[in-house]
Amino acid sequence: MKRELRLASLLTATTLVLSGCASNPDSVSSLASDAEQSSTISQVSILKKTIDDADKALKKGKQEELSWFAEKDIDEASEALNTAKQYYAKFEIDPAEANSKTGFFSSQTNIEAAEEAILEFKTYFSHAEKVKATSLSVLAEAFDYREQLVKIDAKQYFPNTVEELDKSLKQLVDQIAGDKIDNAISEQPNLVKSQRLLEVKTVSTIYLTDAKNEFDRLRKTDIAQFAPNALSQVSAALNSTTAFISTDPRNIAAIEKKADETMFLVKRAEQITLAVKKLKALPEKDYENYIVTHEKILLNISEALGAEDRRDIALEEQGALIVNFIESSMRASKLASQEKKELTDALDNQTAYSELLEAKIRELTETNIQKLTKSSSIDEAPAETSEKTTDANDISATTEE
Repeated sequence: MKRELRLASLLTATTLVLSGCASNPDSVSSLASDAEQSSTISQVSILKKTIDDADKALKKGKQEELSWFAEKDIDEASEALNTAKQYYAKFEIDPAEANSKTGFFSSQTNIEAAEEAILEFKTYFSHAEKVKATSLSVLAEAFDYREQLVKIDAKQYFPNTVEELDKSLKQLVDQIAGDKIDNAISEQPNLVKSQRLLEVKTVSTIYLTDAKNEFDRLRKTDIAQFAPNALSQVSAALNSTTAFISTDPRNIAAIEKKADETMFLVKRAEQITLAVKKLKALPEKDYENYIVTHEKILLNISEALGAEDRRDIALEEQGALIVNFIESSMRASKLASQEKKELTDALDNQTAYSELLEAKIRELTETNIQKLTKSSSIDEAPAETSEKTTDANDISATTEE
């Protein structure tokens, strides 16, 4: 029994001695341990950055509709990233746990499992990006119409139709994700046709709804009896603008102009109807006052323009004279403006020439002054030399005496 106790004590002591040697920082064996620990820390640091980059890429991808293009891939990528984060959390505080096994019967370490999950994330995420890029290229026309429908806010006017078209486009994208690109290409024309029809319908709704509503309101009145020609003009304008929108629905500036012109004709037709009704309701004794009222309007215009009073001719001729007077005045004003511009240009040119001439005079003056100064310096130099020579001779003569 005593022998067994001595043996146990010896084994314990030996173990403690060996353990102390192994953990001794001042030993050759500790160098390898330090190198391994440093390598692990570096590996953990790289993994942390990779996880952070993946997190940012996933968030940005979702903002750029990657989930819409490849929902399954993005879901798988998200799951893989979460797995990587879970394994990383096991050794985030203690890097030594990075090389611990993931399970009792597993040969894979925590950091290996995390790196494998990140690699899986990259595979799914890369495929999602590829699906989006291919879809935007292959279905470029359909996506162009989709963007245009968003731009004109077609969803506000026809939400159900927009939703149906988006579903159809998503089906084509899913075909591309499933490597059925040819099917997507062959089905695109039908989708584009529907998208274009919705674009035309939306633009017509935006710019012609008011004019159409007013036109329908007038048609329900007796306008056809009192102003049939004006009503016909409104109808023609509506048809023309509608046809233009069908041909060029993105020429918004021209569409707005045509829509405004159509609304102008609608309001004009209504005013003509009211005027005709009023005229027909006049008793014969008020005919003269009616004419004089219009004559007074033309006279006020003539006086405001400073034109001659020509109430001695027919109303139509009075109107024509007023127009001629205005056109003549405008031509004279335009001519005066042109003459004023020419005079201004001439004055500007003269001013520029004068400034140039003054600068040249200053330059020549400065040059002449410099020449005169230099010449004066040369003339004074010999005189000074002569005086110095004379003084020297005088001194020499005095010395000899």
